[in-house]
Amino acid sequence: MITGVRSRLLGVTATASAVVVLAACGGSGAASSRNTAAGGASTAPSASPTPTEMTTGQYVATVGAIDKPVSTALSAFAASGSTARLDAAATALENAAGLLDGVAAPAAAAQDNVDLSAKLKALAGDLQSLAKGQDGNGNAVCAAASPAVQAGRTDSLTALATLLKTMAAAGHPAGITLPKFPAQQQRSLATGTYLRDTDRSGNGQLTIENGGDGDAVITLTRSGTRSFAVYLRKNGSYTVKGVRDGTYTVYFTTGSDWDSGRKGFTSGCAYQKFDETLKFTTKYTSTQVEYTTYTLSLYAIPGGTASTSNVPPGQFPTP
Repeated sequence: MITGVRSRLLGVTATASAVVVLAACGGSGAASSRNTAAGGASTAPSASPTPTEMTTGQYVATVGAIDKPVSTALSAFAASGSTARLDAAATALENAAGLLDGVAAPAAAAQDNVDLSAKLKALAGDLQSLAKGQDGNGNAVCAAASPAVQAGRTDSLTALATLLKTMAAAGHPAGITLPKFPAQQQRSLATGTYLRDTDRSGNGQLTIENGGDGDAVITLTRSGTRSFAVYLRKNGSYTVKGVRDGTYTVYFTTGSDWDSGRKGFTSGCAYQKFDETLKFTTKYTSTQVEYTTYTLSLYAIPGGTASTSNVPPGQFPTP
């Protein structure tokens, strides 16, 4: 019996001790302790309500409204190919993905909803890379390449198109209509076409042989000024006549699909220069004129001595 009483007394003592501590914090009497206890009960965390799962009809309507700006932005970008439209499309894709993450999709569409958000983000990332002059793998794209053409060739766009078909077949379409992006072209000029021809009043001759994998444009500069630039198709050969005396640096760019407006190749491009300069001279005698001739091969040949170096696109002289 004593043990039992002691146990009860200890319990009372502990309670009384708690009351004293609470009163010391600014309350008085038992009423203060009761109010504090009540306040503690009201601040206990409560579970957030679980979002109500949408019906299929509600989901389709909701996602259609979320994705409508994506269709609009992608269509505008595909039509113009401008950097501004590219940025707007990337933003629209990111915004839609963020909103989809908060949608309580029905069970039948839950995984597709997750996949749709992920693929919108992936395409947005690829567009952002294109804005920086890179493809989805971080490789540099040609300076003259159209962003819209590059976007149409991305794996992320193909993956999104596949998912949209899957969702439509499953009865919960995403509401995105993908535009037709412009296709990669294969434009070319005739061998011997001059893109610049302002300094050919001399006697020198330069024969150029293009045995590389693509078309080429050769640009010669003298004293930092562009003298002339000529186009050669793959496997083409051409002789430039009338080269004036002087020392020239030879630049050449190779690739496919020459965009005359952007003055560059849009696919498979490379920018290089010959490390050695070419010096043209003319000597007159009483009976003849002696002048310099060169032959340049834009591919490795046995016994060739000319070395080349890559040139950053921003430092390459525009033809």
